[in-house]
Amino acid sequence: MQALKALVIFMGVLIIAGMGLLVYGLMTRVSWDDKTVQADAPPASASVSFAGVSSALPAGATVESVAVDNGRAVVHVRLVDGGAEIRLFDLATGAATGTIQLKAAP
Repeated sequence: MQALKALVIFMGVLIIAGMGLLVYGLMTRVSWDDKTVQADAPPASASVSFAGVSSALPAGATVESVAVDNGRAVVHVRLVDGGAEIRLFDLATGAATGTIQLKAAP
């Protein structure tokens, strides 16, 4: 009976030590720097405001969606002829940085 008690106590100590090592291992591998949180934030220059931006759409075209990512606005425009355009705008300056034209297949 004494041997069984000693074995149970020894196994309990092993479980507690194993859990402590597991927590220590996880804590040393996780970075608590604020840099990882700030990596997805737009650069400081993006906080500069700009005047209104005007971009003319072709007649009958509609804006399907707008997405913002990495300091850019991506605007998906549906054209009357069945094609589409993707327009890119820089959020720091408001300038149009590019247009991708997608034509409908014949």
